[in-house]
Amino acid sequence: MVCVTGQRACERLIERGAYMRKPNQRLFVVHCVQEGHAFLDYRSEPDAIEYLFTCASLIDAELAILRAENVVDALVDFAETNGVSQIILGTSLNQGPGSFTVRLASRLSAVDFIIVE
Repeated sequence: MVCVTGQRACERLIERGAYMRKPNQRLFVVHCVQEGHAFLDYRSEPDAIEYLFTCASLIDAELAILRAENVVDALVDFAETNGVSQIILGTSLNQGPGSFTVRLASRLSAVDFIIVE
C-alpha cells in the first residue's frame, strides 16, 4: 500500500511501490483526506483525482481515495480490510513520538513500513 499526501511529489512513492511489488501482488495507492479539506492542495479536485488515477493506472495499481474525520483510523481500517503487509510513506516534517507515521505504525504492528525520503 502506498500512502500519498497532498503533494505532486507523491509520484516517487508510487514508483517505489511498483518497484517493491511482488508478482501477482495487489498494489494500492491510497490518499485519505480529512473531511472538509481539498485533495492534493489543488483548487480542482477532479484534476487532482485524475492525476492520482493516471499515476496508479500506469503501474496497474488500485486507487483508493478516502475521506474521513480521522485519517489514521481510515488508513488502519483500509489496511486491515485489504490484508496489507507493507506501507510506503514519504518522510514527515514531524518525526516525533506523536507523528503521523508513529501513530499509524503503532496500530499496525504486523505491517512493515518503508519510509521514502
